Parts: sequence; C-alpha cells; structure tokens
Amino acid sequence: MHLLYCPFFPKNRDNTYTLAPFFYHLTRILLGVTIEAEGVEHLESYDGGYILCPNHQSSLDTFCITGIWPHRAIILMKKSLLYVPFFGLAGYLSGHEFITRSSGANTEVRDHMNVINERIKSERLRVCVFPEGTRNKAFEGKLLPFKKGGFHMAQQCQVPIVPVVIYMPPTVYDSKRWVFGRGAIKVRVLEPVQTTGLTSSDVTDLTNSVQQKMQEALDEMSKRE
Repeated sequence: MHLLYCPFFPKNRDNTYTLAPFFYHLTRILLGVTIEAEGVEHLESYDGGYILCPNHQSSLDTFCITGIWPHRAIILMKKSLLYVPFFGLAGYLSGHEFITRSSGANTEVRDHMNVINERIKSERLRVCVFPEGTRNKAFEGKLLPFKKGGFHMAQQCQVPIVPVVIYMPPTVYDSKRWVFGRGAIKVRVLEPVQTTGLTSSDVTDLTNSVQQKMQEALDEMSKRE
C-alpha cells in the first residue's frame, strides 16, 4: 500500500499517519490480533515535537504502533533496513529516516542527526526511536538496556519523551518458539517525561528513569494476565 500511495506524496511526514488505519485493520484481519490501548491521549497532549519511545519485542511492534500512530511522526531506523527489498523503499517514501550506526561514520551521523533535530523543533516533528536498539528476541519480561541516542535527541531539542509500553501475552507471541497466535496485545502510553532544563550530563539519569518507568508498567501489565 505504501508503494502505491507514497510516490504521490514522497517523503511526506504524514504518509504513515494516513496509511496506519489501513495497515492496522488489514493486519488485525489477517492475524486475528487486536490492540488494547490506554493513555493514547498523551500522544496529542503536547502540540510540539517529541521522542516516541516504545519497547521492541517482535515484528508485531510495528502493527501495535500503527494502531496509535500520531500526527507528524516518523521512525528512526538503522540504515541497513533501507536496502531491504520493498520495505526500504516504502520506508524512504514514507518519510522515515535511516541512520548509519558505523563507528567510522561519526561525522556523517552527527550531521544527519543535527538535521533531524532541527526538524523536531521547526516542524514539530515526532520521532519514534526504539531505545533497546534491537528486537528483544529472548523476551522474558525484562527490557534490554536502553541506548541513549533518543534521549540525547530529546535533551538537545528540549522536547518531551513519550514512553510506549507494549506487552504481548505468550498466547499471542511465544518468544522462545517465535510463534504468533490470536489475541489482544496491550499498549500503554505513559505520561510525557519533560526534558526542559536538562543538560547532557543528565542524559544517563534520564535514560535510566524512563527505563524504570517502562519496566514497572510492563510488570504491571503482565500481572493482569
């Protein structure tokens, strides 16, 4: 669908917002999975840009996010995904950003991130960053250590972080066998975490604080099963 629609509006930041309902309902019908979301009002409670911060358990996370996708939002992805057939082109045309993780490309990455940061401030852009950095394939109830990239972005732009906690019951996703089943996935949007007045020296504490909040919410959501 992205490859049919997005060429008419290439790299428009709202392409994913426009197509999200279609993608969500199609996946729901095909997989028999639904979303039980709470706290979605936090996504539009702040009119400016922010960093959207979801945990990353499986490939279904994208489906979960499209179920609550906000205006003016893009995803920050590793550049290698740009070369995945169909997916990379769809992501590029949808306006998402692909960054290099190579340690030898620090200057290139820094310049690219500066451009994105300026867009966050001038366009009120919302940027989705998965803080675990990769899928938590062996998920056993604990989040992977958070990387600080998205938190540095929030601090540098002085914009909030909006944590999103995704919990997939074992009946929906068996991480050990990589088996998907029918059922409901729980999504909770936490209250925005403000960064106004924070400096670079506060980023470590900020990262740890957000991870703790998300882990506590995840623990609570899993106990409801």
